[in-house]
Amino acid sequence: MSTAKKFMFGTDFREGGRRAASDADIAAARAEGFSAGQEQGRREAESQFNALVGKLVRSTDKLIADEQRRVAEIEEQAAHVALVAARGLAGAALAQRPLAALEQAVRECLGHARQAPHLVVRVNENAVEAVESMLAGLARETGFAGKLVVLGQPDIAPGDGRIEWADGGFVIDSARLEQLIEQAVASLFGHHQFGSAERR
Repeated sequence: MSTAKKFMFGTDFREGGRRAASDADIAAARAEGFSAGQEQGRREAESQFNALVGKLVRSTDKLIADEQRRVAEIEEQAAHVALVAARGLAGAALAQRPLAALEQAVRECLGHARQAPHLVVRVNENAVEAVESMLAGLARETGFAGKLVVLGQPDIAPGDGRIEWADGGFVIDSARLEQLIEQAVASLFGHHQFGSAERR
């Protein structure tokens, strides 16, 4: 029977038996550790930088969206103010000189239709007498020799009217004019609904 023998893994544990790590090995280990630390630091810095850039982009997007929303609100308010002012001025002008637009239109039409045999002016039924008086003065002023006819109609708004002669005609329609103003404002400031609540 063979005798048992201690297994020593082929290593000599006696003093000076192990090879001490050289300065070169230590320097290489340090360099490797330093390089690994630098790489890890670079990755962490890059990650933090990317996170910061992402945060800045999100903040910028939010600021731009907020500014666009604010500009849209200002434009809507400006459009509202423009319409309210236009309606207010039109209302004040109509109250002060209800036949001013009609008088100017008739003056223009008499210039074009000076030789027409007749001129028919359709107005609100409550304005017939005032318009007849105005037309008599304009006919004398312009030298219109034809017949002037004023017809009152309940469906024509005060201040509005229709002027007709043999070769043409002219319409003053404040509702249509307001619609055109709203369309012009909408084309400048974007499409908004300016309903009856804004007329108050």
